[in-house]
This record gives sequence, structure tokens and C-alpha cells, in this order.
Amino acid sequence: MENSIVKLRGYKDGLHLIINPKVSLTEVEAAIRDLLNGMNQPLAGTSIHIDMTTSPLTSDDLKDLETHLTENYDLVVSGVNIYDEKNESPILAAPATHSISPSLTTDNHPNFEQAQVVRQMIRSGQIISCLAGSVIVYGDVNPGGEVVAAGDIIVLGALRGNAHAGAHGKLSSVIIAMELVPLQLQIGSYVNRPPIDQKPRGYPEIARVGAEDIIIVEEFIKF
Repeated sequence: MENSIVKLRGYKDGLHLIINPKVSLTEVEAAIRDLLNGMNQPLAGTSIHIDMTTSPLTSDDLKDLETHLTENYDLVVSGVNIYDEKNESPILAAPATHSISPSLTTDNHPNFEQAQVVRQMIRSGQIISCLAGSVIVYGDVNPGGEVVAAGDIIVLGALRGNAHAGAHGKLSSVIIAMELVPLQLQIGSYVNRPPIDQKPRGYPEIARVGAEDIIIVEEFIKF
């Protein structure tokens, strides 16, 4: 069941709530209520991604929407994908109407001068830690492996384990991987746990803390 404002779709990486928010937050929440109440099977406890195009919704609106989904439907919002309205591909920037805090407007480029380069696969049980800069991994990070960095984390392979960027609280840190299918992402104190058995999307992705104070995962285009 769907309407013109919201749709619910299952993809390889999990359940996606697709929102076309050309209306107010109140109307979006009403559309979600109609959609979920019309389903035969409850979704309590399910992790979902929110997909939307650039819209008039503010960062506070997105926070309220996440709270609404959590408190009223027991859904776990695992990420927000913001798409370019013209070509429907994810974009790097948050909607222009969002007010981004000063901590998020600093230079987001990785600091390669202080980067630790790891030229091997990170196996289960291995922990790579660089608390003075960024980490670049030439290889995969397997499930059970972990990478921790004070700055950014760049994985030139598949990230299937855990990654914690901005370990000292730097919220402008990012996590980039050629295949981003982690067990857990963390940037500063913000944590994202993707759905179990999430599949690669087929293109590099970047994870960052958005203006709505949750980790957003998007297609990686360029620095």
C-alpha cells in the first residue's frame, strides 16, 4: 500500500522508506501512518533507511521524523539517503535548508599528511588504530576486524567490519569505502548499525554526520 508522499520498498540492503516531501512534516507523518496502518504485518523492531529528495524539511523536522518513527512504530532509522531530484542519485550535501553547526562546516577533506597506511587485509580480530590522524587501508576490512582513527577512514576495498572515525570527537570526519557493508559505523559519538546481511550497492560510498545529527551514507563522488 502506498500514496503519493511515501512508499515502502525492500532492497538488497534492507527496507527503505521513500519520501517525496513536497509537503509539511505533519502531512508526511500522516502519510506514514496511513501506509503502516494499512499493512498486514507489523514492522516493530525493523531497521529502515530513509530515502528522500532535497526538500523543505529542516534538520529539526528530520529529527522529529526519526523520533516519530521510533516512538510510534518501534522502527530503527539506520540511515538517511538524500537524492538529487534530477537524476535520483545520492548527493554529498545535506539539503540547503539545513542549518549546519560550526563543527560540521570545517574542512572535511581527509588529512593524508598524518595518515597511517595499511597495505593489507584486516582480518577478524585485528584492530588498526591511529589516534593521531587518518587511516587508509589498501584492502578489505573483514567481519570482526576494526579500524579506529582520530581523523578519516578510507578503505580501498570492502568495509565489512567496524569503523570508528573521529575517535576524539571530530564530527567532520568521514568513512569512505569502495564497498560499504559494515557491521557498525561510528563517527565521534554517533553510531550507525546497518541492517544484517546488507549487500553492496555497486559504487563507493561515504558516511558522515549530517546536519540532523545522525550518520548519513551516500554515494561517494569526490572530495
